[in-house]
Parts: sequence; C-alpha cells; structure tokens
Amino acid sequence: MKLYSRALCLASAIAVAPASANDNTDDALARMQQQLNSMQQQLNSARDTGVRFNGFFSTGYARASNDAGYAGITEESEVNDLSLFALQGTFEVTPKSDIVMQLVGRGADDWDPQVEWAYLSHRPTNNLQLRAGKMRIPFFMYSDSLEVGYAQPWARPPQSVYGPIAVTSYVGADASYNFNFENSSLTANFFTGFTDEDGNSGDVQLRNIAGLNLTWTDYVWSIRGVAATAEADIDATRLAAQAPPGANVNTVLADNDRGNFYGIGASYDDGNWQIISEVTRVELDGRFADTDSAYLSVGHRFGSWTPYVAFGWVESKDDNERAGFVTTAGGTVLAPESILNFQREDYSVGARWDITPGVAIKADITHSRGFDKGTGNLDPAYILASGTNSTNVYTIKIDSAF
Repeated sequence: MKLYSRALCLASAIAVAPASANDNTDDALARMQQQLNSMQQQLNSARDTGVRFNGFFSTGYARASNDAGYAGITEESEVNDLSLFALQGTFEVTPKSDIVMQLVGRGADDWDPQVEWAYLSHRPTNNLQLRAGKMRIPFFMYSDSLEVGYAQPWARPPQSVYGPIAVTSYVGADASYNFNFENSSLTANFFTGFTDEDGNSGDVQLRNIAGLNLTWTDYVWSIRGVAATAEADIDATRLAAQAPPGANVNTVLADNDRGNFYGIGASYDDGNWQIISEVTRVELDGRFADTDSAYLSVGHRFGSWTPYVAFGWVESKDDNERAGFVTTAGGTVLAPESILNFQREDYSVGARWDITPGVAIKADITHSRGFDKGTGNLDPAYILASGTNSTNVYTIKIDSAF
C-alpha cells in the first residue's frame, strides 16, 4: 500500500510541474518507473512465497431475561462475550502441500490467542486430500465454520444440536476423497485422533476417535451423514461447585466408556430459499446422558436481507440410569442424579442484513422453554433454585470475514 501511495505522489508531482521543465519531467518519469518496477518486484515476491492470509471477526451484545444460561448468556452478559478475532495463514510448502494455522482471540478470554487449527495438508491427487494436526471435529454441517459467524445465516448455531457437544477440536489425521458425477459430487471423509477440552459439564477426554462422514451435493441440495466412536472420560467438575466447601464429590460421569455419535443433515439453497436441518444422537455408557437433538431453520433472501425462523429440540433418553443421588464422600445428599436429565425446546426468529460484501449485521430473539425434566441442559444451580421453566435471549451481532 505504501508503494502505491508513493507512486501516486510522484504522478501528482509530474502533473503540476511547469510545461517548460522538460528535464524535470523526464527525471520524474524515470523515478516513477523505477518505483513501479520495484513495486512489481515486491508484489511478485509476495506471490511467489505462497503465503495467504484471511480471517474473521465478530462482536455484538446479547442479554437474557434471566440467568438460566442459554448459550452462556445471562442478565449480566457483556459485549466481550460475543467478540472474537481470528487470523488464518496458509503456507505453501510444495505445490501439493500446505501448512494451515488459525489463531483465535476471544473477548471472554481477555483476547489471549488460542491455536484452533494447525495442520499439514497434502493432495496426492486432485480428488484426494490428507491432513494431520489439530483440526475441527467434523460432527456437524457447520463444524469447519463453527466460529465464522459470517458463514452462517443465524446469530449463533442452533444450540439444541451444537450445544450438547462442547468439544470442538481434535488432534489427529483425516483423509477426504471427492467423487465427481455429472451434476453432483460426493465427498467421503475418514478421521481419527483424540481430544481433551473443557466441555459443558467439565473436563472431557475422547481417545481413539474414529469416524466417517459422507456429503453429497448437487449445489442446491446437500445431504450429510456422520458416524463416530470414541473412548470417553468425563469429569463433571461443575457439579462440585454445588457442594459444601471442602466436600469430596464423585463427579465422574464416564470413565473409559464407549461413546458413539450419529448425525444426519440436509440443506436446500436455490439462492432465495435457505432451508437447513440436522438430527443427532449421542450414546455414552455411564451416567452421562444419551441425547437426541434436532433443529429446522427456514430463511428467505430479499436482496441483502435474510429473515429466518428456527425450531430446535433436545432431550436426554436414558433417564432410568440416573435414579440415584449425587453425594459427598461422607454420604451427604447434594442432589438427585435426575438433575442430569434434560429436555428443552428452542424457538428463534431473526434476520441477517448483508450491508456490504464481507460484513453482516444479525438480530435474533430466542425463546427457550419446556424444562419438563431436569434443567434443560442449562445452569442447574439457577434453575433448581428459581424453578424457572423458560428463558428469552435477545442478540444483535456484527460478523465479518476478510
């Protein structure tokens, strides 16, 4: 950019020079040509390095009608809670190999940068891609763009499906193969690895992850199916927060137990209508809840405006396995295990306004209700104390990608 500015200044100087000063004009033209040549060389050099950068940014404000904790939003939420900035670099190692790194800083974490992606990608052929490193777990249709708000129609991904699975990244490898047909394509992706992250309940470890997802599209319709399995350890450390000070509470919900994940999704987008739906099931041995969840979203584009409505549902399915009590080591009863059961319905209405390419403003109102059992998979302490059966969340957000 500086080189362009300097070239513009030289051109301006030539334009205002006296017509009789031919020698000065020739000298200025020669200097300008040198500057342009130098600028071209630098541009070529940058292109030849094979380095590309892009990123995304989000900020906004959300407030809830109470402290039930839907999507982590309460009456005291702040702008920082919805703010993040990410920078992604792609570094060409060879014409067929790249290194990709993505750094994300979140306002809620004092903008400390975290490595979300760091992997090596290699394409032996045009249809085959191999990757190894830290990547997103490909459980959902929007897993790769989970935090890229600009790539999504909503203010936030539907929490009925995206909320119960809090782990988002894994370290491992995957292989993708693309089958091209006359008017459609099918992509098969196999992935394997492990993860250790802070989930909704506490520390979640998944080992020996193995999964396969298939995605077919004719560029209007897209259909996706995924199945995965892993060995899980889940320590619900947040249960201990409800115990008396110094009390020893058994918070282990899974200990080397087998867990399975299944999901199917479909979308339709003809440029006007945008219809998206996903259905998922989580199965896990132990006290951790098996979960069924789903959502349906319908939107319609009117120029730069896209209003939408969405409905979501989530429910635990093996409630009979949690008929005991959460107790301290001394036998003090803290709560029935049924607080780990849940059921919830989410209703959202919102709109997206693309004010300019790369920038969108979104507004959303979500009503969550139907905590007919347990605590709706929200904040158990607040819901048990208040007896509330619903919450409203109001959101306005700005998303950008560059």
